[in-house]
Amino acid sequence: MTNTIIDIIRSLNAGNVLPLQRDAETKIDLYNDDVELYIDYSGNDKKYYYFAELKMDDEKDDNLAQIEDILRNNEAFSVIGEPNPSDSYMILLWQVEYIDESIYPYVIKIEENEFFYKKYVFYYTEKELKSFLDWYHTLAKKGTSALTEILDVLRFSDEESVQVSFLTRLLVKVPFFHPVFPKAVMNDFDKMVQQKINGIRQTQKEKVDGTKQTQKEIVGIINNIFMEAVDNGNADIEKLSDKIYQKLMEE
Repeated sequence: MTNTIIDIIRSLNAGNVLPLQRDAETKIDLYNDDVELYIDYSGNDKKYYYFAELKMDDEKDDNLAQIEDILRNNEAFSVIGEPNPSDSYMILLWQVEYIDESIYPYVIKIEENEFFYKKYVFYYTEKELKSFLDWYHTLAKKGTSALTEILDVLRFSDEESVQVSFLTRLLVKVPFFHPVFPKAVMNDFDKMVQQKINGIRQTQKEKVDGTKQTQKEIVGIINNIFMEAVDNGNADIEKLSDKIYQKLMEE
C-alpha cells in the first residue's frame, strides 16, 4: 500500500511528492522496493524524506530495524552521507486492522526514537484508505484534486467522516505538507474543532509518564496551538507538529 499513499500525496501536491519540485529531480533510486527517498532542494539545506511500510508481526515486533538496515547498507549513502535527525525524516506507513488506543504506545515509542531519523508514523485502516480514495476520485473528476481545493471542500464535509480523519492525520504525519487555509476555511475549522471538544466522549489515553489525559483535553491543546499559529501567520506544519507533540508530552 506504500505506493498508493505516496500517489495520494503526489496528487494533493499537484503531481509531485514534494511541493513545487519535480519527482524526476527529487527522487533518488535506492534500487529497493521497500523504501523510497525524496530530497528537498528548496531550502538552504537539503532535507531527506524516506518512505517505508511499517509492519508488525504476531509477536508485536516491528520491521524498523530491517528498514534501517536496508538504508544503512545502500550505496546511496556513500553519495548523500549518513542520515541525522536534523535533516532526515522517515515517514512510516502503517496499515492497521482497526484504530484504537492499543496502537498509540507503538506510535509514541517509534516517534520518540530520533536515532538517525526524525520519525512519523501514519497509521490507517484499509477501510479508511478505500473510503478516502472513492471520495477523492469523485472530487478529482469534478476538477478538485489539489490540497487547497480539498481543504475548501472540508467546510462542507462531515467532520466525523472517515475521509476527513484520514486526510487530517495525513497532513500531520507528512512533515512537508504546507496547507494554505483561506480565512473562511479557518473559521469553519475552528468551529469543527470546538464541536469535537464539546461532543467527544471522555475516554483517556495513557501517556508515556503514566499520567492520564482525556481526548477532549488533547483536541483542545491542538486547536489552541493551531489557531495561535494561524493568527500569527506562522502555519508551518512541521513546526506545528513539533510544538503539538512537545506540548502533549509536557501535559
